[in-house]
Amino acid sequence: MLREILAEADTAGLPVRIQVEVFNPARRLYERLGFTQIADRGVYLFLGRPPVAQVKTAS
Repeated sequence: MLREILAEADTAGLPVRIQVEVFNPARRLYERLGFTQIADRGVYLFLGRPPVAQVKTAS
């Protein structure tokens, strides 16, 4: 489901932002998917991922 959301955001040219607890093991998954830390709010980290440019092929 997350990959579908990221693909839709890429197609629309939009960033994706999420909030995760500092010690949540899923944070490693988000980082592998291109998320980086935007802000540290104590217990929570705010992560963001810019849109990835889509490669267009000639038809």
